[in-house]
Amino acid sequence: MKTVPPGKEFVFKMPDGRVVGRAKSVSELATLIKTAPLDSVLFHAKAGHFAPWLNMLGESSLVQKLRSLEINEKTIRVALLRILHQ
Repeated sequence: MKTVPPGKEFVFKMPDGRVVGRAKSVSELATLIKTAPLDSVLFHAKAGHFAPWLNMLGESSLVQKLRSLEINEKTIRVALLRILHQ
């Protein structure tokens, strides 16, 4: 499993900037997508924050799948998790 060096973690934040979690790997990102507040997941999904971080990890196939993701607050967690677990 690829992990990022200290300082390169994906930082889950609320729209107001409060930090609610950090991920060092795709596995940890998936865990936080499950457990972070929905507002945080939507904030990052709508802003396109996941793709650059995954790209940094060399996960270009996941990045391509994210580009076609429709953001829907009722299904965003499941949709993201399906992509990350492929």
